Amino acid sequence: MNVLLPRQIGGVKILERLGEGGMAFVHRAEDLFNPERALAVKFLRAETSADSELAQRFLREGEVLKRLSHPHLVEVYDFGRAGRTPYILMELLPGGSVKACRGEAPARILRRLLPVADALRYTHESGVIHRDLKPSNLLFAEDGRLKVTDFGVCLWEGSEGTRVTRSQMVVGTLGYMAPEQHGDPRRVDGRCDVYALGAILYEFCTGQSYSQIQLPPAAVRPGFPLRLAGLLMRSLSADPARRTPSMGVFQQELAGWLESAEAAGWGEEPLPGWRDEDRDEETVSRVKAVNRPQSPEERLAPYLDALQTGGVGARRAAAEGLRTVVMPSDETFLLEAMGRASEGARFALVLALGQIGGSPSLVPLLSLLEDPFARAEAAEALSLIALRTGQGPEILGRLQEGGLGNPWRWVPRARLGDEAWVEALESGWEALAPPLKLQALEASRLLPEPLRGRVKALTRDLAGRSSHQRQVWEGL
Repeated sequence: MNVLLPRQIGGVKILERLGEGGMAFVHRAEDLFNPERALAVKFLRAETSADSELAQRFLREGEVLKRLSHPHLVEVYDFGRAGRTPYILMELLPGGSVKACRGEAPARILRRLLPVADALRYTHESGVIHRDLKPSNLLFAEDGRLKVTDFGVCLWEGSEGTRVTRSQMVVGTLGYMAPEQHGDPRRVDGRCDVYALGAILYEFCTGQSYSQIQLPPAAVRPGFPLRLAGLLMRSLSADPARRTPSMGVFQQELAGWLESAEAAGWGEEPLPGWRDEDRDEETVSRVKAVNRPQSPEERLAPYLDALQTGGVGARRAAAEGLRTVVMPSDETFLLEAMGRASEGARFALVLALGQIGGSPSLVPLLSLLEDPFARAEAAEALSLIALRTGQGPEILGRLQEGGLGNPWRWVPRARLGDEAWVEALESGWEALAPPLKLQALEASRLLPEPLRGRVKALTRDLAGRSSHQRQVWEGL
């Protein structure tokens, strides 16, 4: 479903798109009466706003943040509906995410994240639990302050003590979700944010995701500070009763470690194994002295170099970093770079084009649908650009195949509302192997109603199972 977004909301002019996610678009905006104020507007997608509960949850984010005030929370100025489209007007945070700080010395990372812990302590005391804390939700303001954003799935103790959320929702992001969030998301408290912050600290200090390895920090980085390791492992306890009891306590413990003698030797140098380039990616605090604007080649060169020369892990990290910093004005440069890229690097450029590309990217991406190194990413990017440019039917025609077709096309076909895919799923569901059933359910989440309802009715046999399949089914 494509709905034209408003060009202006009151005295605020809507400018270019900065990014998008599964539920919303974000645009730069200009206050016509105060041009110096940097603004961003988040619009709920049309296909999402048709769900009244999701629209209510989106507007609740605006309501929650507007009534909260902390120097390390994103500031919300207004929220409401522009015609039928829900929106949130907020400050623009132009400095990128905290992802660029992976690999810094433990004490330096802690100094960055302690204000975040204080902001979350404040929200918890105000009755608000974030529940989806992750690096991409921690953004730098122009003055270098790190701010917490995206409270779209927060748990809010309402004015009458009502916990506002849906029991069947799976809330959070794998890798940062506390174990208890895999059950009823209403039965969580501030300790799930403690777990997420501990997971971020663990990952940024060791270079490994705790959810993937489940090892003490010293097993990953020999010589890891012992006391800090103990604090992290306590915050990451699977049992909430054994976990650090609150964000305020966690903040005090981390601040205490920073003042200890143990921290003195860990303040400026990264842990063994980190290269200088691992900690020299740009953040606002590092590039503030640069006065001249950088060309796309200068700004994106570190990521492109890593894509050309790094191993598999380094290329994946560079791909994620590229998606974080790329801007709409980079489209021509990315298309030219894609023509020169090696087979192992092409997927990352395709993903970046899916983030910001427009009509000029469609033909080059269509040519990659037969490329074994980038075909899945090309299909994903094509579907995103098609929605952005209003060319959904044309691109869907190029992505469709007989029957269910290739599983790597399922997500983009579902995103574009492919009824033929749903019909094929209805006739072929019983023959699918369990992993493919799960993959089909995940893709079906992106279908518009009533197609999503048809899939849920088809797969109702999963409702009684105590598995991840049941959780995904309930989210349809």
